[in-house]
Order: sequence, then C-alpha cells, then structure tokens
Amino acid sequence: MINKKIENFLEKTDQNYLFCLLAKLEAQRLSQLPVYVRQRFPEKIAVTSINHVADNEVPDYFAEIEEANLWAAQQASPFADEDADNAGETFDDSEEHIEELMHDNLERYADDEDDEEFALADDQDDEED
Repeated sequence: MINKKIENFLEKTDQNYLFCLLAKLEAQRLSQLPVYVRQRFPEKIAVTSINHVADNEVPDYFAEIEEANLWAAQQASPFADEDADNAGETFDDSEEHIEELMHDNLERYADDEDDEEFALADDQDDEED
C-alpha cells in the first residue's frame, strides 16, 4: 500500500517503528468500537488506523458511539416510545380503597364456620383415641 501521506510522514520523522506501533494501537482501539460504528468506516480498519496516525489526528467517535447506543436501545425495545407516551396517564383510585378499608368492620372475613368445623373434627379425633 503506497500512500503519499504515509510516505511523507515516514520521510519527515524517520520513525518507522513508532509509526507501526501507533497504527497498531489505533487499529486495536477502532476494533473495540461498536459494530454499528465500524460498519460506517469508508475503508478497512487497518487502512483507517494508518491514515489516522499519518494525519496525526485521532477522532474520538463519541457522537457515533452515542448513536450506536441509541440504535441498540431502539432494537432492544421497539415499543419504548409508545410506553413513554402513556406513562403520564395514570388513574389514582387509592383514596377509594383507603376509605373502604377504614370503614370495613372485617366481619365478612370472619372464620366462625371454619372454627366450628375444626372444633368438631378435633372432638371426633379425641373420641377415637
């Protein structure tokens, strides 16, 4: 791969090893970006990393990463917008339930019949023994 920009950098600095090391580190960094971001590169990661080092410009891709996170969130929950629209609409009927509980005398929950059945069953068990 012959590129005028890379040749100029190597001629000016005469640091071949450093250039290769920086390009490798940049390639590793680019490889760790989300797939959504990597797919938008115009060239392969190796070529892109070499160009970044030759330009002495390393973009951060923050905007692209945030866009990828938003896209991933939308893919995970496609109906999130609909849920957010309905989130403000609530109906509070707790006062009715509180009033009902305050005036409830709990007689409807009485277990008098059950207590009598258990008492009869206990008496029968005692007689059998």
